[in-house]
Order: sequence, then C-alpha cells, then structure tokens
Amino acid sequence: MTSDQKQHLHPFALIYYVYRGIINWGIWAIILFSPVRAGLNRVHVNGTAFLIGFAIFVAGWVLLKFYYFTFQIGDDMVTVNSGIIVKRHTHIPYSRIQTIQRSQWFFLKPLKLEMLRIETAGHENKRPEVVLPLVSETVREEIERKRLAKRSDSTNLTPSEIPASDEAKQTAPQYEINPHDLNIFAVTSFGVFPLIGVLGAVYGKIQDYIPQKFIDTVTKELVQQSLIIISVIVVLIVILAIIGSYLSIVQKYYRFTLHAQSGQLKTYQGLFQRKSVTIPVNRIQALRIKQNVLRQWAKLSTVQALAASSAGDEDKGNDMMVLPVIKNDQVFPHLATFIPWSPTQLVPLTRLPHANRYYFIRNAMFWSLIPILVCLYFFHLWGLLSLPLLLFSFFLGFYSAQNTGWQTIADQILLQNGHWFTRTQFLIPRKNVQSFILVQSIWMKRTHLAHLRVNVRHGNHNELVEIRYVPLAAAQNLFDWLES
Repeated sequence: MTSDQKQHLHPFALIYYVYRGIINWGIWAIILFSPVRAGLNRVHVNGTAFLIGFAIFVAGWVLLKFYYFTFQIGDDMVTVNSGIIVKRHTHIPYSRIQTIQRSQWFFLKPLKLEMLRIETAGHENKRPEVVLPLVSETVREEIERKRLAKRSDSTNLTPSEIPASDEAKQTAPQYEINPHDLNIFAVTSFGVFPLIGVLGAVYGKIQDYIPQKFIDTVTKELVQQSLIIISVIVVLIVILAIIGSYLSIVQKYYRFTLHAQSGQLKTYQGLFQRKSVTIPVNRIQALRIKQNVLRQWAKLSTVQALAASSAGDEDKGNDMMVLPVIKNDQVFPHLATFIPWSPTQLVPLTRLPHANRYYFIRNAMFWSLIPILVCLYFFHLWGLLSLPLLLFSFFLGFYSAQNTGWQTIADQILLQNGHWFTRTQFLIPRKNVQSFILVQSIWMKRTHLAHLRVNVRHGNHNELVEIRYVPLAAAQNLFDWLES
C-alpha cells in the first residue's frame, strides 16, 4: 500500500453525489411515498415531514460518501478508498492501467476540474475500475507522469513505447477533423430516423395533455385540408429531426483530434463536454471501418478501434473512435501513421461471384414476407400497402451481397460485410483472432458454399465477424490461413 497523503475530491464533487443520490434514492421515494403517506395519515403524521426527513437522510448519506471517498497517488500505484458501512480499498499499479478517460464540461474548464475514469487490465465489468468524479487536472497529469515513468523503467518496452521527448512530441502524428467533412458526416447520419421516432413519441405524449375538444376541432380542420396539412407536419418533423441529428453529431465531434505518443493513442472531442481517451496501441484488437450508403456516395469513412477494454463511446458499444470522418483514399495512409500493423494503402477485396448474390436477396425477401402476411391477415386490402417491403428487402439483400468481400494482407485479414445499408470492414491481425469457425449447412454442401465466422476480443466480450455464402474453396483457404 502507498503511504502518500490521502486526498479528497474537489468540493464541487458534492453536486455529482447529490445528482447520483437523487437518481438512486428518488425513485424509491416516488414508489414508497404514496403508500407510506397513507399509513402516516392514519397515525396523524404529516407526509411533508416524512419527505423532509427523507431528504435529510439522503443529504447525510451524500456527505458521508463524499467524506469517506479518498485517493492516494503513490510511487507505485493509485489507491482509492471508499465506502461508508463496508470499506473498500482499490489498489491500481501503474503497470496495470490500460485506459484513462477524462470528461470536462465547458463550465469546469476555467476551474481546471474534470472527471477521470481508470480501467485496468484485470477489469471485467462494463464500468471502469475507478471513477474520480471531480478532481483537478493536475491529478491526471501526475498519474500519467508516474505511469509513463514506470513504463520507461520496464525492460519490456518496445522503442515505440518509450516516452517521447519534447521534440518528438512536436513531430508525432496527429489528426484533426476537417470541418467540411464533419458537416457532410452529420448530414448523412442515419440517426435522423430514431430521432423521428422520438419526436413522434413526444407528440403522442403531448396529445394526452391536450383537451379532447381542441383535438376534435383540429382533426376536423385536417380532414378538410388533409393532404396539405399532413404533408407540412411530416416535413416539419423530418426537418426538426435532421437539424437535431446534425447538431448532436457536430457538438459531439467538435474539434476532434487524435495524437500518437509513447505507444499510446489520445483522442479529444466535444463542444459542451470535452472528452479525452488514452489507450495503448497494443490493446487495439482490430479496426472497424464503416460507411452507410449515403457516406459511400460522399466517399467518407469512419474508423473505430475494437479494444480489449471498455474505453470509448458508451453509445457505440464502447468503440474507441479513431477517425470519425475521413476521405476513403486517405483511410489507410492515415491509419498507418498511428497503428504500425495497418496497411498503407487501399486494399482490393475478393468479391462474391454474381450467382451467390441470389442467396442474400432470397433471405431478405423471405423475412419481409412475415410482416406482409401479418398486415394482409389483419388489415385485408389495406395490408397491400405493405407490399413495398418486398422491393425494400430486395435492395437490402442486394446491398449485403454487393458489399461482401475478403482479403489477407501480410499478417492481417480484412473481412467486409453489409447490413442495413451500412458497409463494414474489419481489419484483424491474425494474432488477435480469438477463434474462428467454418459453417456449412446440409443445403450448402450441395452448392459448395460456407460461412466464415471470426471472433475477436472487444471490450469484455467477443465481436463476431461473419462473411456469408463464400465459395467453399475460398472459405477453406481463409480458414487454413487463420490456422497457420
């Protein structure tokens, strides 16, 4: 254990604990208040007094949590002490730290305060090993300085992992997002569709609070001018969804930068909340390169890292964003400057034979028959309106087949598939493949086809990568290459 002096969180961390207290205890207060108030009324106790007492209890609990939460930054490890009734002491040697994430809201920047999340190699949960809710920026700087010092003293470091000098830091590879590309990236997001659903749900909730007489009057007017009014409403909802999706993406990736230093990748992003993630390059298990069909037309790609940690974007399955938006022809030249095992140029893929595309189209159209038959059964003639699903599923299957491909490059395998009009490439070093399997059903034996499935570690679980209906000879060659 370290003998360094214990430090408390910044006093503003009380706001964080109050927020967590409201979330954790407020739900119970709402659930229990009505039955408890009924019981209190029978014994002539004021319900307001009960609420005040409950609030005092929560406030006291919050203060105790804040008081008993301390941390120590020693020469060999970080120690975090917490717990009111059950004491917990978490010791994190610097050699075991895998990722350090920081979050800083814009109003905390003048105060130089931030939240830190530290994850270790032995971490198995989805949450980070340690969260320091609000500390000075100097805390992170001290931890990183001692962490790098420990790594430089180790005899197991490769040259790329040795801490860089000031001159080397200036020449280290960097990437900064292009504002023009970011605008196109935001406009071409499929995130607009769930946002339309949210706006529709909000409208449905608002209707519950609008007087029925007013709704009947509006409905009568809509019937008289239905086509024009409904079209205007639909267009407004779509426009609002597009604007909301655009602003959300722009503020999220505002001034995104990527730095490579001392064998680590560091990212910075965000307008209102500035976030940073630091991760060793050797923890990256694979790269995922994504494009939806709109971004394919715009020739833009997104690159994410699948890491053996939970670092990254919680909304995207903890994928660490490496290059949010970049021109297709610049993807691999940029990646090679940050990740040594990445190819330096675009890799041509082996594609499916044209005859194999039938199976993707057949499967997609088969699944579309289920909602169509349900609509025909319940809505009869009106159910015919669901028939365009067949055309949609045809193009969905064709897109999947068109975007299936594979290739091996040195000691990496590149697998590409297409789902829901989004093309995804996985670049996986052979040494990082956890398992692989060749799948062939009894019907596929006759057609000499197979599915190849590859598992790679992603966070605390596996990422399954599959290419389907590959000619058996090609699938067997890939299988043998992985096995070698």
